[in-house]
Amino acid sequence: MQGEVLSYRDFLYCIDTEEYNFHDYEDWQIEYAEAKLKLVDLPIAYRETCDVRSRGGSKTWDEMVKDLYLASLRIDTWYGLGRLRGYWYSTSEDQLDQPREYFDHILDHSFLQSCIKKRTSFNVKFKNNGKLKLTIITGKKARSGRADFVTFDEEAGLTLQKEKELYNSCIGVLSGTWFGLISHISTPIKASVFEINHDKLKRREYEVGRQFVFYKPWYEIDFLAKNKEFYEIEEKTKPAWWYRQEYCCKFELPMGAVFQNVEYGTYPDWLMQQIQYQYLCSGVDWNPVSGHWLVSGKWTPDYMNFVFTEAHDIGKGYAVDMNQKQFYILAKHGSHGSHITLEDGGLNIEYIKWWNKMLSETRFNHPDQNFHKEEWDPQGINKMESVVNIIQNGITLWCDEQRFPILAKMIGDCRWDPDSPEPKLKKDPANSPHALDAGLHAMSKKNKEISGVEVTGFY
Repeated sequence: MQGEVLSYRDFLYCIDTEEYNFHDYEDWQIEYAEAKLKLVDLPIAYRETCDVRSRGGSKTWDEMVKDLYLASLRIDTWYGLGRLRGYWYSTSEDQLDQPREYFDHILDHSFLQSCIKKRTSFNVKFKNNGKLKLTIITGKKARSGRADFVTFDEEAGLTLQKEKELYNSCIGVLSGTWFGLISHISTPIKASVFEINHDKLKRREYEVGRQFVFYKPWYEIDFLAKNKEFYEIEEKTKPAWWYRQEYCCKFELPMGAVFQNVEYGTYPDWLMQQIQYQYLCSGVDWNPVSGHWLVSGKWTPDYMNFVFTEAHDIGKGYAVDMNQKQFYILAKHGSHGSHITLEDGGLNIEYIKWWNKMLSETRFNHPDQNFHKEEWDPQGINKMESVVNIIQNGITLWCDEQRFPILAKMIGDCRWDPDSPEPKLKKDPANSPHALDAGLHAMSKKNKEISGVEVTGFY
């Protein structure tokens, strides 16, 4: 760096916050902001954060302070590469009310008022040519301008495919920047862009070893915890899922998860000993766009526990794009005593044709192999029977969420259709749970040795 950079703490303490009673900052608020800024030490692709806080946890204020701090840095100080320009994106005009109020207050009650070159209700440009613009995610505005940092506020509201496409357009304003800091702040709502980004950054934490997701439920925020009685009443009077979502930083389903008997985390030694000599069961769910998923696991001898040991996609593409390497990966999962069940029927028939062709041309085409096929009807009746079998027989699913984050998420997200007059699994046409479906194929009765189990006890 060249020159002397005003530290974030010094910048923060120069703001008159008496009107908002923010003068007594908690240590974690400053530490969180500093940890985000330190991510510029990483390659540009990793400079992304996610704030998951309780309602009322000051995430909007803290983020606005950070953004104005970045935009106001002197032109010759940050890496010697000039000004920083940022965007604050909201999902609707109403969602801009609070950010605008903080925007105006910080500019009017700090030394920044003497650094302004041009200012409007939604935009400020400083004398160093740094700027911050507050705007709404729309097709036209999302594609305009260039930026060095962006904040996405309340992106949990982006659930429709069209809205997700607009969000993807916003990311494009960062192309070509040398800085590229991205921040996500929102309420944790299922099946939203915010949840997708949260899950992506949680996986990145495991890969990189740095913090990208910053949690704070109400009971860990002192200025909220002093109103403990309020939250106790909220917990008693509000739906449990809503309370956990709004105040405890949990991504919740209003209808609750289908699978209640699931153990996440590291597998205990006693469980690993039980499955050590059990044969491997695998399942395949085909999808040319999202990837063909292969999921494997083992039953305990009493068939009351299924332990997932593998979950990944083996590539994308239609049947004509499939290759010999993919075939050998699958074929080995049905050899040497292991079993594999492939999804059949409908559009999957082309993959089965490819599979049969490869079988006829390779050494795997003999009776000792355990290759099975399973067709699920378009109405989802067969899949429903598979799920009901797991529930009614009290089978426990074991899924290490650190090793298999996508599979774990899909198991937790499986829910009932609230609009159906009879029990029916909710189906999202935009996000099909391919990893879960492959896992259900792995648990199929066709993968069980007939001599070792009472067939009538299963679907």
